[in-house]
Amino acid sequence: MTSMYPVTLKLAGKFCTVVGGGSVAVRKVKSLLEQGAEVTVISPVLDEELIAIQEQFVWRNSMYSDGMLKGSFLVIAATDSRDVNHAVYEWCEEHQVLVNVVDSLQESSFTVNAMVQRGDFMLAVSTSGISPAVSKKVREDLELQYGPEYGTMLEILEEAREEALRTIKDASKRRRFLQSVASMELPELLKQETKEEVQKRVKLCLSSYLD
Repeated sequence: MTSMYPVTLKLAGKFCTVVGGGSVAVRKVKSLLEQGAEVTVISPVLDEELIAIQEQFVWRNSMYSDGMLKGSFLVIAATDSRDVNHAVYEWCEEHQVLVNVVDSLQESSFTVNAMVQRGDFMLAVSTSGISPAVSKKVREDLELQYGPEYGTMLEILEEAREEALRTIKDASKRRRFLQSVASMELPELLKQETKEEVQKRVKLCLSSYLD
């Protein structure tokens, strides 16, 4: 078994390249664009879904050749050609660029996790590329369990943390306050109360820690 190191990447403004323009590339391109990446697609043809959003990425209307990936932070090889995907892998390996090869786990330096996202709240599911179907099933189960209230919870916690940094000068008190807020079962409260009502609860808790 090859061990995998779980990370989340900031891709906003990063140059990412997808080699291939078919249905698999569609999913990859859309997911990169959702994260704010600057995307280039290398392919002589584009799927209709990519044509529909072509203004959102740079299209290099060409077959892949060595050197076309220069400047890429991350690359996805998503063609239906084993030879092309392998060539992409070899270039990325030589130049130490992160690469996901859709038809070869062994040639991938990372895998793309199934993800549940509620605002800044994120759950990622990985089978290390062995079974995307299992990852999808677990993701669907998690989507039912973790609703939009988890994103709202983090908005409240972010505000609470900023207010605590501003008003609670004692570091140990500030830490106890943040731990207290984290134990308030905010997601359950948000299912029953408005965001504003829960914010009032947090502010009341904060007041008890002020000097």
